[in-house]
Amino acid sequence: MEWEVVISEGRPITLIPSKQEFSTVEAANLLNVSRPFVVKEIEEGRLPFRKVGTHRRIAFEDLMAYAREMRSRQEAALGRMAENARELGLDY
Repeated sequence: MEWEVVISEGRPITLIPSKQEFSTVEAANLLNVSRPFVVKEIEEGRLPFRKVGTHRRIAFEDLMAYAREMRSRQEAALGRMAENARELGLDY
């Protein structure tokens, strides 16, 4: 959703510096998933990160790219489910 629409609807926004890095906990909160899910995505190479000592840090740009990709996959899956429902005559 475009930020102009969000603001015009009176919804709150958060500004984050583009060079910001997130911990796995912060990334999980931003993505609305669990921390173990974020760690799994990192370990399977789907979410880029860097190590700072023993801690994983995820760049804001990488996190947003991952979120867009995740959203795209979700929309594609929902589209397939809707098509399957139509084929089975389960229109709602």
